[in-house]
Amino acid sequence: MRNILLVEPGYKNKYPPMGLMKISTYHKNIKDNVRFVKGIDKEASNYVWDRIYITTLFTFDFDISIRTINYYKKLVHSCQNVFVGGVMASLMKDEVIKYTGLSEESIVVGLFTDSSITGDSKSVNIDILPLDYDILDMVSYKYPAGDNYFAYMTRGCPNKCDFCAVPKLEPKFQVTNNIVAQIEKINECYGPKQNLLLLDNNILNAPDLPKLIDDLCKAGFARGSDFIDPGAYEIAIKRYHKGERSEYLDRKLSDYLSGLKKRIPGGEQRDAYLNLLIDSESADDYAEYMLKIEGRLRPLVEKYKNKSRKKRSVDFNQGVDARRVNKENMALLAKLAIKPLRIAFDSIAYKSTYENAVRLAHSNGINEISNYILFNHKDKPEDLYSRLECNIKLNQELGIKIFSFPMKYSPVNLMNRHYVGQHWNLKYLRAISAILHVTQGVVAAGTSFFYKAFGSTVEEYLEILAMPREMIMYRFHYEETGDTQQWRALYQALSQADKEVLLDKVSHTVSEIKHEEWPDKFKAIRPFYLIRYK
Repeated sequence: MRNILLVEPGYKNKYPPMGLMKISTYHKNIKDNVRFVKGIDKEASNYVWDRIYITTLFTFDFDISIRTINYYKKLVHSCQNVFVGGVMASLMKDEVIKYTGLSEESIVVGLFTDSSITGDSKSVNIDILPLDYDILDMVSYKYPAGDNYFAYMTRGCPNKCDFCAVPKLEPKFQVTNNIVAQIEKINECYGPKQNLLLLDNNILNAPDLPKLIDDLCKAGFARGSDFIDPGAYEIAIKRYHKGERSEYLDRKLSDYLSGLKKRIPGGEQRDAYLNLLIDSESADDYAEYMLKIEGRLRPLVEKYKNKSRKKRSVDFNQGVDARRVNKENMALLAKLAIKPLRIAFDSIAYKSTYENAVRLAHSNGINEISNYILFNHKDKPEDLYSRLECNIKLNQELGIKIFSFPMKYSPVNLMNRHYVGQHWNLKYLRAISAILHVTQGVVAAGTSFFYKAFGSTVEEYLEILAMPREMIMYRFHYEETGDTQQWRALYQALSQADKEVLLDKVSHTVSEIKHEEWPDKFKAIRPFYLIRYK
């Protein structure tokens, strides 16, 4: 029996580390002890580990990932027992080796399909193993994606887009393991979950899409499906009966029962319930105590637990390819409890294709749509406005809700997010960031809000991008003070050539703007870029 440490660097991320969750399943299946940590966990340094796995994500988190690797590699007898994988490690293998001193054998590139590369005698395809959700209870970090089913139905993508890392990470498109079996296994081990997040890169490329959709319906995610949460008590007791014991399972059940007492009104039943919980605190074996009092506690739990029905949803979280949408596959998608339907809109060149996909979705009863809008790639700033406005007009025309998520492009091999596209400038990118900061990254369906945030015309939009950051973020305040009108008069008086010079100068830091020499023609407008909102 070996001690295995799973590590995720301390960056902020939406989804749990699915690779580590599968590795945990592998090691628990062969009776190893497994622990999961996020970030630098000082307590982990009190032990010597037989093997450490470290995942990585975005390349712009390079520094924090390297610090994490260098910290944990000291906690094993040999660096040969450290294995690093994930997106960043796969894309920047040489750089990881350079800054950590690990060998090539320690870097797992792409999918982890063969456990024998770690020195184990048997070859197991770890990538198709079920996820171990228990490890998420070992850390305090709460993943924004929540407690959902996380799964793949397919791997890879045939498109080979130059802005995407998938061709390097998953070069071969293939249908993976059975989704019904995945969900049934999760239900058996950890209890059912309300929603399903599928991280397929191009689901519409699947040759057997009708079967995959039917499988999802059989698994409980047909359109209109609902869900009643069995509650942590039911799940924990079932696992206790199977002989499972875990301090994290005990803690989860204890937290659930403590919260449930708020639903029980005062009186004898509440007193009886509280007495049972008080006695559990002094029990030598929490699980055995809970099994012992099951007959007395279960009726109270069943009576007062939340039995409300909730709508289920399926989310193809990476988005569907508008170029592959047609009447047949949209009708198939409409069989699912899909919410929202995410559609990529990466280039203005695909406007008519994208609009057709949205209209097909609407005609099939799918009216909540989300889309990813890539910018700062080969597009122009005006293209971003046109794509966003396209959604506003579709909302008006069809009476639906499309939420847009602009996503700034950064080359997949860069260690930071400082890249500026050929048609963009740093001031424009910071201005978009300021607008999205106010909207929390989402461009909602509201018409009046959109035209206020981004401008009622392309010309006004470009003017807003040139505006001082504080005036963008606190629009109404500076309009009331009259500062915005003064800035606008000065800006509009500049020639186009002078505007371009100004944009270059205000792309600098505030300190540089404050201390460097400016031509006299800009002295009147310069103070507006030094304003700080109080």
